[in-house]
Amino acid sequence: MGKNRSRRTLMDRARRWERAITDYLELPADAVLDLPRLTMVGNTRLVIENHRGIREYRTDLVRLQLTIGEMEIKGTGMLLREIKPDAIALEGTIQTLKFC
Repeated sequence: MGKNRSRRTLMDRARRWERAITDYLELPADAVLDLPRLTMVGNTRLVIENHRGIREYRTDLVRLQLTIGEMEIKGTGMLLREIKPDAIALEGTIQTLKFC
């Protein structure tokens, strides 16, 4: 357990340095830090860029792997309209977004 904790601490420090450098140089964080970019149109369409894969898909729940954890999207009648290696377009009635 000690190795995992020290590795996590080292990764946290590296992330903080990356963010500090990104802020200082005024670079777009989503591109440099590989953070997810969400574009939502009303509550019927959601485009997620920079994802790392689909963990679970149902018409009422979609779970995506992100570089910063997972994202859970709940709703009704959800349909994966478009799937690309780094972007997903989701349509339906979106009720909640949750980062885990």
